[in-house]
Amino acid sequence: MPPRGGVCCYSRARWPTIPLNRGVISISKSSTLRFQDLRDAYRLIGECRDLGSDPGLWHPHMLQGLCRLIGAPAATGGEGKWSRPQSAVERISVFGTGFDLRGRELYAEYMRRVTPAGDPIFRALQRVPGRLVTRTRRQLVSDAVWYRSVIWNDFHRPSKIDGQLTSVSQIGDDGAISAICLHRAPGEREFSSRDRRLLRFFHAELGPLVGRPLVSATEPRLDALPPRLRQTLACLLEGDSEKQAAARLGLSLATTHEYVTALYRRFKVSSRAQLMAHVIKRRALDSARH
Repeated sequence: MPPRGGVCCYSRARWPTIPLNRGVISISKSSTLRFQDLRDAYRLIGECRDLGSDPGLWHPHMLQGLCRLIGAPAATGGEGKWSRPQSAVERISVFGTGFDLRGRELYAEYMRRVTPAGDPIFRALQRVPGRLVTRTRRQLVSDAVWYRSVIWNDFHRPSKIDGQLTSVSQIGDDGAISAICLHRAPGEREFSSRDRRLLRFFHAELGPLVGRPLVSATEPRLDALPPRLRQTLACLLEGDSEKQAAARLGLSLATTHEYVTALYRRFKVSSRAQLMAHVIKRRALDSARH
């Protein structure tokens, strides 16, 4: 039996139940993407954009949709920092769908005990070049190595998952990444070249939206800004020009401009209008949550 429906977020403890469309697993073996594949991929991206102000909403919805789109009973994913090939992957946010209670417990233990940095699949991906890499497990790790690994014997086999299709997209020049892993149960067919092309296409279209229409888990919190940046931002929100903010804060205009530029970099915007819109949106979202 494959894992049953459910959404997990290791950092948020959400476990609603979802239905999975098992019928879509029997898709054509052709590697050519159909118009319907592209249409469904763009529809899912649009749905994620509608939920984009909260990564705790759009990310699980994305994983659920990919399970239906490509045909997989379970999926995991999230964001991290990864400067390949120099360093190991560092997780920032983790989500999953399709696991039963035991599977969720094992997934949480995997994230505590091993993390992707100790996973042979991610270790192999570290050596693969490119801003977007999409590979099946067998393209990265041989059966001989995989079925002797701790990951398989302690986590995948007890969770009743085996086949894995992994996609890693670099979404920032600072090493920020988006990762998606689709899983199938032992005995189910392997992910095909068409499955891989479809996930790669989806991730290529979605990746550039993370940190923009899709709020990123790596986005700095307003309350975590250094004091001078918070003060500068407060002046801008009250309508001050850089010159007025400098006078209020007792700083030189050049220093104030450096703080404003730092705010642009932190929030990945290129203008004062974009900064204001972004901060106001985030404040409204935080207020609604509380």
